[in-house]
Amino acid sequence: MADSPMVGCRVPLEWQLKVRGIANASGRKEAEVVREAIAKYLGEANPDTIKSTLEQHEQRLAEVERKLGALGQLIR
Repeated sequence: MADSPMVGCRVPLEWQLKVRGIANASGRKEAEVVREAIAKYLGEANPDTIKSTLEQHEQRLAEVERKLGALGQLIR
């Protein structure tokens, strides 16, 4: 992305905190989250980003299922 043009703007603090939270939760950089949001707004979502996000959700779901299974074993 180094050859891409730079776009900057000021946003409310609550937006910045939301972007930071999404970035931290998904293991991505804030710039990636903002790029994805702009792409979605413009109707140009990147298939690679969607695939990556889906894979991250699948991993998190698998972890939750594993933990639920372990919890179920404790209850029995």
